[in-house]
Amino acid sequence: MYKRFMFSLLASILTILLATVAIAADAPALLVGASSASVNPPVGSFLGGYDLNRTSTGVHDDLCAKAVVVSDGVTSVALVVVDSFSIPYDVTQAIRSAAAGLIKNSTLPPRQVIVQSTHSHAAPDTIGIYGPNETTCGRSPEYMKQLVETAAQQVAKAAENMKPAGAAFSQTQCAGWAVNDSEPDKLDNSVTVLQFLDKEGKSIATLTNFACHPTVLDGDNTLTSADWVASFYKSMSAKLPGEHLFLQGAIGCWMQPNTPERTFELAQKYGEDLASKTLAALQHETSLSDTRVRFASRVFNMPIANDNFKAMSLAGLVPRNFAESVETEAAWFAIGPAQFATHLGETAPVFAAQTRELMDTEPKFILGLGLDHLGYICPPDYFVNTDKYPFAKYLVSMSPSPQAGPVMMEALKSIVP
Repeated sequence: MYKRFMFSLLASILTILLATVAIAADAPALLVGASSASVNPPVGSFLGGYDLNRTSTGVHDDLCAKAVVVSDGVTSVALVVVDSFSIPYDVTQAIRSAAAGLIKNSTLPPRQVIVQSTHSHAAPDTIGIYGPNETTCGRSPEYMKQLVETAAQQVAKAAENMKPAGAAFSQTQCAGWAVNDSEPDKLDNSVTVLQFLDKEGKSIATLTNFACHPTVLDGDNTLTSADWVASFYKSMSAKLPGEHLFLQGAIGCWMQPNTPERTFELAQKYGEDLASKTLAALQHETSLSDTRVRFASRVFNMPIANDNFKAMSLAGLVPRNFAESVETEAAWFAIGPAQFATHLGETAPVFAAQTRELMDTEPKFILGLGLDHLGYICPPDYFVNTDKYPFAKYLVSMSPSPQAGPVMMEALKSIVP
């Protein structure tokens, strides 16, 4: 009697377990979609970075707007990466608004669209301070309209293309050509990768986070280009299907490529090197067992203590008021244990380290120039002991305030759980 009872009990438990497994296998824990399109400017566009009155004479390689939308069925987040010099907060808000008009997904409100630039200096002036002279805006309304509409369309297409997916991450190093010009001993050559795979194991998209200016090309170049990021994308696409998004890291103070020459050939070499290391790392990835999507953000005011910023507003070069403070935003989101945090400009590596300390699970992604671009976010000591750090005089001249870093970190501390 006892044996028959135990057999019946075990059979019942086994039936329940098998049913539970079947339901888990059938339920799409994660939905992912991706899309991209070019955002090349017309010839004659003012280029961002380096000297004033530098205009494009053609296209060397495509500038792209790429989007990935991720949803667990309850919460969604969109990540948009644009090969541009800058995505200021007003442009982020415009992309969000345009995307909201195209998407009917209630799990993806506008604030959960995260926009980031790669910061190529061979892309149009999207701030306004690199026009023909110091008092004339270099930002083209026509090009900005094109950029906003194209980026928003990629979010909508990615949302339409969503399919059941799994996720896996890997980490590696890419050392040898990304250097810290201001503090050589503070070097972050880490590479963090998140890959989304469909049910057949085919890649939908990869997200690769690495910190280095795309500035192999100098001010003598007038062809629009994503710099070494273009070669990275081309090399990744040649070996792996799906979309590939480069997520810029903390590049302020001052993560630069080593440039014994300023050529497209060197840019190609660097991009291929990062792609090679990324692809090798993907051979040893770890699956995410938890794919719950979480999101938090905070809008706050950044103090402005820099007269250069105030002069930009007074001259009408930028559409924002930099009088005493300016509205900006920080965001954090997670896909299971994978955590992402935005930095609102070109941040020093120390702030990347501080941000990672806030996160208690791996992998960790720092989205430099995410949601906004408020110049260099320097450690306070750069303002006090300027002579101690190479290039500090220039860096602080393009920083909103000595308190910018601490204020940003306080905002992140308030939203990272």
